[in-house]
Amino acid sequence: MKPFLEGVKRRFAFPILLLLVSLTLATNALSNDLIAARVISVTDGDNLTVIGPDNKQVLIRLHGLDCPELAQPFGENAKEFTSNLCFGKIIMYRMLGIDRFDRTIAAVFLEDGKELNLEILKAGLAWRHDRYAKRQDYAEAEEEARKAGIGLWVDKEPTPPWEWRKDRQRKLP
Repeated sequence: MKPFLEGVKRRFAFPILLLLVSLTLATNALSNDLIAARVISVTDGDNLTVIGPDNKQVLIRLHGLDCPELAQPFGENAKEFTSNLCFGKIIMYRMLGIDRFDRTIAAVFLEDGKELNLEILKAGLAWRHDRYAKRQDYAEAEEEARKAGIGLWVDKEPTPPWEWRKDRQRKLP
């Protein structure tokens, strides 16, 4: 029986070691570590492209919010706001995951230490994604902007981007 166990140990040792190394790397990638990067492009209010320390481009989707699409009311305003705060500047980001489009989901911090995600919500230029971000400060920022009637909240019933996208898809031939 002993030779059988030794064979099993040898056969499974490498796959188990590989699994442990993979889990360690994945955990480190999704840790609380901040990564410095330069913003080289702002696609819209909630999507950026950065160059990281390894000189590779990273597509970032801002965590916890959804800005209007560019063709929607306030879509260009959201892009301009985001661009004014971070385009060409060094930011710090915390990777929180990867989405289905292979974008890095992140909280982004500006040179002054403010969180870009939160600033966009405070400016009334996004809906918070409470499905993905249960943060109280996000909820409060959106509610304050709504009550103050700033940004997209000047409209009585602005159309959320996820509904706008759904309506556009239905209208396609």
